[in-house]
Amino acid sequence: MSDMAARATVKQTDGQASDVESRIIAFIQKEIQDKSVVLTRDTRRDEVAIDSIDVVNVVFAIEEEFDVEIDLTPDAKFETVGDLIDTLISFIPAERRGS
Repeated sequence: MSDMAARATVKQTDGQASDVESRIIAFIQKEIQDKSVVLTRDTRRDEVAIDSIDVVNVVFAIEEEFDVEIDLTPDAKFETVGDLIDTLISFIPAERRGS
């Protein structure tokens, strides 16, 4: 799936985050140190100190939640929360994403 296709699947027509995107943000929110930070797609990874262990924990949560296997490459890089969301969503079949 292309990046553009992934982005198209996570946004609803009214500009609000889709259910799956909101669920992924909630998983990320659980992992970050500062729970008061409000995450958005534009939040930079370095601003909220999302480290590799946090990403692994989010991946495990997504795998369990959506019954999928996520195979990230060791050199996968994420500048923003949106980059991470788009990558994770690309592993979830459309029929498991819900509304």
